[in-house]
Amino acid sequence: MSHRLFPSSALVLLLALAVAGTVAAQSSSPPRSDDDMQKLTQESSNPVGSLWMITNQFNLNLLQSPKGGAFKQAKSQFNYNFQPVLTFDLPADLRLITRPLIPVYNTPYAAGLHKTDERFGLGDAEFMAMVAPASSSSGLLFGLGPTAVFPTATDKHLGNGKWQLGGAAALVYMDATWVAGIFPQQWWSVGGDPDRKEVSLTKAQYFLWYSPAKTWQVGMSPNILIDWTQKKAENALTLPVGLGVAKLVTLGELPVKLSAEADYSVVRPRHTGTEWTFKFTLTPILPKLF
Repeated sequence: MSHRLFPSSALVLLLALAVAGTVAAQSSSPPRSDDDMQKLTQESSNPVGSLWMITNQFNLNLLQSPKGGAFKQAKSQFNYNFQPVLTFDLPADLRLITRPLIPVYNTPYAAGLHKTDERFGLGDAEFMAMVAPASSSSGLLFGLGPTAVFPTATDKHLGNGKWQLGGAAALVYMDATWVAGIFPQQWWSVGGDPDRKEVSLTKAQYFLWYSPAKTWQVGMSPNILIDWTQKKAENALTLPVGLGVAKLVTLGELPVKLSAEADYSVVRPRHTGTEWTFKFTLTPILPKLF
């Protein structure tokens, strides 16, 4: 059971890192120009960018089953994702991007044919590392690397109970006003609770952001999910579309990106799936400590 200590230990470490970065940012003196703020706005939407960030994402998911049962009426699921993004310069004009993710859930589950109950706690932690070129003359950027999921959930309803490994990739186009691309990850279970079902899951975030004015963005960044273990295709795919707005502000001298978005799943599993997702994200942009 020692693996269950990982999220709390990592959370303390990463929160300490965030505090240290915030203090360093607030002690820096030169104010940023409008052009510098616009560059930060665009770069913060780039999954293979150079920034250090602490993403705090708050999601309200409405779960519903077209087939009825306990989820005939939509049920609310709350999810908080703590996701630092740390980048490191490598030789040969390359960059290493690391993305740990620690989720917290308050989720409903079917406790009977027409009855639901709730569970609160940590979900399965994720870690992704990608290597990408540090620059591009064409505006096209890409990255490749491994990704993993750890069975850190505090309840069986909050995670899959499996150690998972896989690969991640990103393809991005970015210029002064547009950021567009796709960021897929694929996981396969390689161990864990033998009584839990195997995992083969794709999560592909696609994103399209347009900047109509400096430090503002309008667009979307939903997550496509494909559960390859489902026997029926109607239960395998979640395909959302959305609309959101983002704004880069400064708190003292610390740049912070705020965004709000609503996503609707035009395709979702017939048993139980996410119909709507409403998300708010608060992302401090930190100076690199090393």
